Amino acid sequence: MRRIIFCYLVFSLLAIAFVSITPVSGQKHPPKNSATFTPWPWPVALPTNSSAEIKAAADLLAKSLNSPLGVHQSNQNPGCALWLEVGSWKPNPSTPGYIILIQSGGGLIMATDLKQLQRAIDQLKQKTRARNGRTELPVGVITSYPIHPTH
Repeated sequence: MRRIIFCYLVFSLLAIAFVSITPVSGQKHPPKNSATFTPWPWPVALPTNSSAEIKAAADLLAKSLNSPLGVHQSNQNPGCALWLEVGSWKPNPSTPGYIILIQSGGGLIMATDLKQLQRAIDQLKQKTRARNGRTELPVGVITSYPIHPTH
């Protein structure tokens, strides 16, 4: 009888240990330190009325991303591009800043001014990676503003 109780106790402890180290499948959110990257074949695009400084920044960004399509100017966001908007959004009163949104089919950099555009480009360059000779960008939001989780 003691042997059965002892075996039952050992089995129970092993089962508890196994359950506590088994990863939970179907997690809603990946670990906070993991990032999803997407290959970036798209051009950098900007409005046709952009200043020479913004065009120069777009050229440098396209080169740093190894964009085979370079820079494209358009009257509106073409979608499959990294669209730059500078000065179209000026929070008042507030702090100047930038927002970068990257998805696999296109992206957006919105900056309050040229200085913030340069900060956004520098931040994106730091987060860009090369894999198998291709440039990859992190999917999601990069911003100079605080982020408050919604979940």
